[in-house]
Amino acid sequence: MSLKSWIPRTVLPSNRIVSAAPSINTSIGGRGRLHPRGMTVGGMFIFSCLLSITFSQATPPPLPVFPPLEFHPPKPERFVLENGLVVFLLEDHELPLIKLHAVFRTGSQHEPADKVGLGAIFGEAMTHGGTLSRKPEDIEKTLDQKAASVGFGIGLEQGSASMQCRAGDFDEIFSIFVDLTLHPLFRKDFMELAKATQLEALRRINDAPGEVSRREFRRILYGANHPYARLPAPETIKKIGRSDLIAWHQRFFHPNTTILAISGDFQSSAMKEKLQKTFGDWPKAEVSLPTVPEVPATRGKQLFYINRPISQSQIRIGSLGLARHNPDHFAWEVFNELWGGSATSRLFRTVRTQMGLAYSVGSGYSEPALPGLIVAVSQTRNAETIKAVQAILQISKECRAAPFTPGDIQDAKEAIQNRFIENYTSSEQIVSEVMGFEYFGYPADYLDTYPGRIAAVTAADLARVGEKYLRPEDSTILIMGDLSLFNKPLSTLGKPQEVKPLDYSQGEP
Repeated sequence: MSLKSWIPRTVLPSNRIVSAAPSINTSIGGRGRLHPRGMTVGGMFIFSCLLSITFSQATPPPLPVFPPLEFHPPKPERFVLENGLVVFLLEDHELPLIKLHAVFRTGSQHEPADKVGLGAIFGEAMTHGGTLSRKPEDIEKTLDQKAASVGFGIGLEQGSASMQCRAGDFDEIFSIFVDLTLHPLFRKDFMELAKATQLEALRRINDAPGEVSRREFRRILYGANHPYARLPAPETIKKIGRSDLIAWHQRFFHPNTTILAISGDFQSSAMKEKLQKTFGDWPKAEVSLPTVPEVPATRGKQLFYINRPISQSQIRIGSLGLARHNPDHFAWEVFNELWGGSATSRLFRTVRTQMGLAYSVGSGYSEPALPGLIVAVSQTRNAETIKAVQAILQISKECRAAPFTPGDIQDAKEAIQNRFIENYTSSEQIVSEVMGFEYFGYPADYLDTYPGRIAAVTAADLARVGEKYLRPEDSTILIMGDLSLFNKPLSTLGKPQEVKPLDYSQGEP
C-alpha cells in the first residue's frame, strides 16, 4: 500500500494567501518594454504611477473555500501473542524496506539513586555488547554489509529499540534483533567503553549554555534528586557493573512489557507466523515498577541566576503544569500556540519582532506521567536581559485572560492540525505513534479524534486554562549571563539566588 493515496490536502489558514502579480508589458513613448533594472528615475516614477492606477482599480479574487479537514490514516493491525507481546503491523509496499520499533516498560526514572546513569550505559552495552551466541564484531560486520541498523536505548519513561533493513535481508537482521533482545551479553569491554563515553559527556556538560540553563531549571523546580531532574555523576557511573545490566534486563524485559511496531514491505500473515515462532516461547513475568516520587509543589515566585561570561543571556521562566492525560491538554495546546508556541504568537511578535529584544523567544511544555513544566524561553543581549524578562512577564500576564481574536484562535487551531497531519505521512510514523499511544495509555481512537478535539477548543476554554496554568506572578525565573553587562541590577526583578552548575570538567569535585 502506498501512503500517498491517503495523505489529505493540507488546509491553509484562511488568511494565508499566496498570489502572484500579473506580468506587465508596458511601453512609454515608443521606447520599448520597461524593465525594473536600468530605468531612469523618471521612468521609474511613471512606472510606479501606472502600477498604482492598475492595482487600485483591480478587484481582488474571492478567497478560496476549502472543505472541512479530514484525517483518515491507514489502521495498523493489532494482535497479541499468548505471552502478552503486543504487535502492530502496517504494510507499505512502496519501497523494499522493513522498519521495526519497540518499547519496553522501563525507564531511567527507575534507576537506583546510587547508580544514576545505568539506563544510558545499558542502552549502549545492549546495542554493541554482543549476545551469548554472536560476537559484537560479527554483528557490526553484518549490519555494515547489509546497510542495516539495530539499536537500543533507555529514556526517562520507556526503553526503546529500532531496526531497519531491506526486505530481502529481514530474516537475517531480525534474528540479530531478537538475539540482542532476548540474550544480550553486555560484554565487559563494551560496557567499560560506554561508561568512559558517559564520563567524558559529564566533563563536557557545561559546553552548551542552552543545555546548562535547561538542566539547572529542571533541578530547581523538581529538586536535584527527583528522577525527572537528577543527573549521573562520576561516582554513580563508576559503580555500575555488568551484573547491574543483567539484572535490569531480567527485571524489565519480558513479552508482557513489550510492544512491537513493524511497517514496510511484508505480508502480514507471514509476519505473524514469524513473530509467533520467534517470540511465542518467550516467558511472561510479573513486573512491579518502582514508584516514582511525587513532584514537589511550586514554591511561588523565585529568581535564580548563573553568572557566566557568554555573549547572550539565557532566560527561562516557568512553573509546573500538566501531567499526561490531563483533560485540559487540547485547550492548553491551542493556548500555548497563541502565547509563545509559534512565529505568530504574542511572545514572538512582541519580544522579537516589535521590541527587537531577542532572536529566539517562545514557550513550550512537557506532559510526563507526573506534572511537567510550562516554560517561556529566550536568548537576548546581556544588556537587555532585565527588559526582556519584564516583557515576557507582562505579555504572559496579558495572555492569561486569553485576549485572542476569533481569527487568531482559528489560525492557531489550523496550524496545529496541519502540523499534526504532516507528522503522519509514512507508515513508519503512523505505526510507531499508535504503538506509543498504547504504551502511554491513550485511547485507541486518539489519532482519529485529535483534529476534532483541537477544532472543538473555544475561547472560553482558553481563558479557563490560561487562568489555571499560566502564573507569571508565581513563576520561577532562571537567568544565565554576564551580570557585569546587564544595564539594570537583577534585584529589579526580585531577590536573586545564585546557582552553581554541576561541574565535572576537572574530574570529580
